[in-house]
Amino acid sequence: MGGPRNAKWMEILGTQVIRLPHQEGQGGRWISHLLAGVVLLVAAALLASWVHVQNITYRYRYSRAYQVQQKRVQIRDALEIERQMLRRPQRIVRIAEDDLGMRMPSVEDRVILE
Repeated sequence: MGGPRNAKWMEILGTQVIRLPHQEGQGGRWISHLLAGVVLLVAAALLASWVHVQNITYRYRYSRAYQVQQKRVQIRDALEIERQMLRRPQRIVRIAEDDLGMRMPSVEDRVILE
């Protein structure tokens, strides 16, 4: 039974690599899954950090813009009050009389044009 046929069969079996189905690729597969999970976790952490930094940056910008807008509203209100004070007739009469030497015309100074 151990003739030439068995010798040929032993030679074929000796040169072949035999893998069992449960060992095929399992050694590196769990490591690659773990590595992919770690990469995804790090990417998610970086994305969350970037979003957080952008949120803080936009809040600071909004705060500065709101402060500038509030200052402009105060200036506008102050200018409106000043404008109303400058338009008062009593002020105009005082400037005309004191600074420009003008006076209201009396009855004798009035001329009626026909």
